[in-house]
Amino acid sequence: MKKITALSALFIATLLIISCSEERNQDDYSAADYELIQEELTLPQVVSDYELNLGEHFLPPGKSYPKLNIVSLAETQANNNRATLGRVLFYDKTLSLDRNVSCGTCHDPSRAFSDEEQFSEGVGDEITTRNSLALATTLSFKISYNPIDPSLSGSKFSWDDRASTLQQQVKNAFRSANEMNIDDEEIIQRIAEQSFYPVLFKKAFGDDIVDTERVAEAIASFVDAISSVHSKFDEGLEHASQFSAESDFYNFTESENKGKQLYNSNCASCHTDKHNFTVKTTGNNGLEMDYADNGVGGRLNREELFGVFKIPFLRNIELTSPYMHDGRFATLEDVVDHYSDGIVAHDNLSAELKNTNGTPRRLNLNQEDKDALVAYLKTLTDETIASDVRFTDPFRR
Repeated sequence: MKKITALSALFIATLLIISCSEERNQDDYSAADYELIQEELTLPQVVSDYELNLGEHFLPPGKSYPKLNIVSLAETQANNNRATLGRVLFYDKTLSLDRNVSCGTCHDPSRAFSDEEQFSEGVGDEITTRNSLALATTLSFKISYNPIDPSLSGSKFSWDDRASTLQQQVKNAFRSANEMNIDDEEIIQRIAEQSFYPVLFKKAFGDDIVDTERVAEAIASFVDAISSVHSKFDEGLEHASQFSAESDFYNFTESENKGKQLYNSNCASCHTDKHNFTVKTTGNNGLEMDYADNGVGGRLNREELFGVFKIPFLRNIELTSPYMHDGRFATLEDVVDHYSDGIVAHDNLSAELKNTNGTPRRLNLNQEDKDALVAYLKTLTDETIASDVRFTDPFRR
């Protein structure tokens, strides 16, 4: 009886090993498929893992923010094959009218998926009208609440919140005349020209049918998988009592901790103290009295929203210059100077930037305070973002 039990156990264990092996390798490419892919791409044969790995310190406690629509991690887990396809599509320059521009052209991983130029260059040397928003950790866009206008809350993209989903933002970029300027039919035709796409689409969706909904979904899966949570700030927050950002961090310099205190007292009301989402989705920060670009108000033709723009995520802010919707500030020092001394009394100035009498609430920082605030903002830099091969250009060119 013992012998039979032992043999049965061995048989079951063998089956489990085989089963685990099959499960572990189910996303890998066959030798023939991989040889085909390698002609144009440098993808690994073992499909990369694009599952989001966000520490507990990153996520906001739902009970503290009852109005927030907190997206569960289960809803944001990227399908590995779908994200892999999205990575290729993201960097494919043939998917633009002149075959010279890709999503990656304006969203460079070395710049935390932003653009070093004030305005990006699209097809035919056309110039965009706004600075490229950084893409690292777009989860932040999905857990925001807009107290100015609740109808604008939720997952919105672009400086004027024109795209309600990341998929819509992808489609907008393809169709925009000064970005990629390509229609749906041409996208499908360009994809059909390339031999590796049937393999990638079949792995991602179960068949090789190509449509623009799938293209947008795959790119969204790739972008949603980009996480940037390995900064000096994260290390400090992870070791802080109850993940509190209020007390000094053990790994910060005196200046960085001073900057954190200044930030928490003056900036966190919009950007949060843990940098895990933005308290407000949009706001007016008093850049000028008459905006050439009226942002959300211009799009909706609503005067009470003139000069209102998306409040951006601050992670990797050191890497994403120039700053503001129009890239007017070249350095972090310029940004701090604005909030210290330059806020103007626009009619739609956000309440957080007003004194009780309605005048602009300027910080009036001395140079030491300014330096401390900049030092703190630099602790938000994730040095791994540019070197993570999962998010780099896979094309052999």
